[in-house]
Order: sequence, then structure tokens, then C-alpha cells
Amino acid sequence: MNSTYRILFLSQPSTGHVNTLLTMALQLRTQGHDVRFLLPGSRLPHRVVRPVADRVRMLQAATDVPRSLAGYDLPFEILNVPVTVGLQSILLPYFTGYRETRYAFDLMSKGIGSYTSGILHYLGKRSFDVLVSDFAFPASHIASEIAGIPCAVVFHSGLPFKGSGIPPFGSGLPVGTQPSAIYNRCVLLENKFLSRQDKRINTVRQRLGLSPFPAGYLREPYSHWLNLVVSSSAIEAPRDNLTDNTFFVGPCFRNRAVTSNEFPFHRLRDDKFKIYVSLGSVFNNRPDVFHTIMSGLDREDYQVIVSAGSAYNKFRDKRIPGNVLLFPWVPQVSVLPEVDMVIGHGGNNSTNESLSAGKPLVVLPIGGEQGDNARRVEYLGVGLRVNLRTLTAQEIADKVEQIRKTPGFHTRAAEIKRELDKTDGAMTASKLIQRLAATKKPLKRPSSIPLTITMDHHASLDAVWGV
Repeated sequence: MNSTYRILFLSQPSTGHVNTLLTMALQLRTQGHDVRFLLPGSRLPHRVVRPVADRVRMLQAATDVPRSLAGYDLPFEILNVPVTVGLQSILLPYFTGYRETRYAFDLMSKGIGSYTSGILHYLGKRSFDVLVSDFAFPASHIASEIAGIPCAVVFHSGLPFKGSGIPPFGSGLPVGTQPSAIYNRCVLLENKFLSRQDKRINTVRQRLGLSPFPAGYLREPYSHWLNLVVSSSAIEAPRDNLTDNTFFVGPCFRNRAVTSNEFPFHRLRDDKFKIYVSLGSVFNNRPDVFHTIMSGLDREDYQVIVSAGSAYNKFRDKRIPGNVLLFPWVPQVSVLPEVDMVIGHGGNNSTNESLSAGKPLVVLPIGGEQGDNARRVEYLGVGLRVNLRTLTAQEIADKVEQIRKTPGFHTRAAEIKRELDKTDGAMTASKLIQRLAATKKPLKRPSSIPLTITMDHHASLDAVWGV
């Protein structure tokens, strides 16, 4: 595989969805490939969009993504967002729990026809060997089928997939939950919004002359070319509907670490128990939550590092505890190895990055996959879940002390880190994407190769494939 390939990455315009693809793109670029991005957004000048985006969280997140790509000198182009989708997206950060999950899925399935047309128009102007798409942007897969270009679909964890004891996706119910009134209600709600998803995507597929996707396509790896899961069996509950072209490649973030001059690492205290706090990139405009956490951790033997995001400016004129280092943004990948534990919202990226750093967690899920990640953390024995609606400073204090004083949490976190250290998500994903670009055929996992591909398996793959 010494050829140079042209690779197009496509994603929803949020930092959480783009960052994984960004990591893969950077890896492929270092190997000499031509990588580009295509994502929904606004073509208006930044000076026009930014004043509004600063007041609307989802617009701010969407404008941050192109700036991030430009910062890495990665070429990108913007797809027009249908007006109804743009207006609906503004409300997403104001939903929580299972309502947020259903709202996000409903939003994701709107505009598929428009996005597909836009992607096909772009593909008509440029030639690509392979497409790499975030799972939440199914228009990419439709366009790839019509254009005859292989498409790898990237999943941020195994959470959407089915398995014994796995509750409905996004419900936040524990792994192994037995049927009950709330469980059955979540099943009914899931079936309802999955049916709506299926109808919308298959309406577009039928109009374009394509065969329908199977029912509940979002609950299984749906690319018939290649499915990349940036996780490991070591940090997932077992799933039983995985296809033979699904590869778990490991967390995918390491080449996004920054140099030390972008963060005052010298201010971190070796004599303190260091706790990192973040609520992610979309749901962070919650100064009351940050205040409660900081109040609960106002102890002399703690040092608290807070990435406050949109809430940062609301603390300018307020007193914060003396043991807190407060920032609008923190280079999370680089900071995590330096702390002792994490308090977070349970996003896929943050969860995988924390586990890769070997840090136990307290998770305060807000919506989407976060409730499921909180349960995954409990299932793995590496942390505890807290209900955001009933959060108190005392509860935070108690949970942190429970983790600090219970060796089992730290032991399990260290065990998981050792397993994840064997993987390199960006390198393995790059290898598989290049193989797909070279063969233009569905990539099947050899029976001799396990679900999770570690660096030790690369030579075996080469031998089986005759590379």
C-alpha cells in the first residue's frame, strides 16, 4: 500500500463528532495522503456569524469546527444546512436525558436528501478513492453508493450496538437491566424514533433507486464496506450484532496532544489530589453545575482544574475557591495524564480519553450517549454516576472521596489503561482505510484476528491479506 490516496472525511459539525475523524486525517496526512473535510455549516464570513454564534451554543460549536480544521491546515468545504435543521439544532443543548437522545436522533435524520445532493455535487467536482464518515451522517453512505466510492463509517463506541443485557441506546439504564415499567417504556420510545429514522433514510434511498436499509439500522454497524469503532473490547459490554467488516481499533486521539506552552502545567501541584472537571464542548454553559462542583471540592488537599467552556465568562466577577484553576478551554488529551481523577459529562471522546489515561471518573450525564457511558463506567468498575438533576456539593464531595479511598477504582483504571496502551486507533484506522482505498472491496476481518485490533495484529493482517 505505497500509493497515495485521496480521502474525504464527512461529519456532523460538532467537535465531539469531528475530533475522531480529525485524528485519523492527521495520521493519514503524515503518511502522504490527500485528506479533505466536507461538513454542514454556514458559508457566511466568520465576522458575520460569530456575534450570533457567541449567544447560541450550537452555532458556536459549529463555527468552532471549521476554525479547528483551519488551525491544523486541513482543507475543508461547507455544505448548506437546511433551514429547518439549523433552527432545530439551536434547541439541542436545552434538552437533557432521554429526551435529548431522541431529539438528537430526530435532528440527525432530517435533511438527509439535501445533504446527499450536496455531497454528490461535491463528488462531481473532485475525485476521491474513499470516504470516511461519522456514523451520525448517513447521507455520506448514500452518496458513496451512488458514486461507487467505498465508505468507511466511524462509530465512537460500541454503545449503539445490541447485546444481551444491553438496554435501549441513550436510555441511561444499567447494563443487565431486567424488564420493568421504565425499561419497557424506553423500548417503546426507542422503537418509535428508530422507525422514524428508518422511514426518513429509506424514503431518500428509494427516491434514489437504492434498496432499503434493514430496520433499526442505527443499532448496528451499517456500512457494507468497513465499520471502524474507536474503542476496545476491554472497555465495552459484549455486543452480539457486529458484522464481519467491523473492527474495534482503539481510542483515537493521541496525535491531538498539544505542546506544554499552551497550558500552565507548572501550576499543577504534586502534593495535591488533582481533579479535572469538564462538561464537554456543547453542554458546558452550566455555571450552576460548575459552581456546585467547585463548592463540593473546596478542600485544601485538592487541586481542581476546570475547563468551563461557555460558562467561563460568568465566573469573571464571582469568587471561586482558591484551590481551583479555571480556564475557558483545556488541552484535555495532554492534561489527563497529569491528574488523579476526572469529573465529566460522559461524552464518548472524554470517556475514552480518561480511560486511556487510566483515570477513574465521576460522570454527570446530560443527554445522548452520556447516560450509557456513565453506566459503562460503573459496569467496568472505574467510576460512579451522579444524577445531574439532584446534584449537590455534598454528593460530589462524597463520590470523589469514595473513589479516592477505594483502591479498586484505581486498580481497574490501571488495568484498562494497560489494555488500551496496546492499541493505536489512528494508526490502525489509517491502515484499514488505506486497504479499503486500495481494494475498493468490502473489508472483512479474518477469523484469526480478534475484534479489537492491537498493534501486535498488524503483521498478521498483512500476512492474511498478502500485503
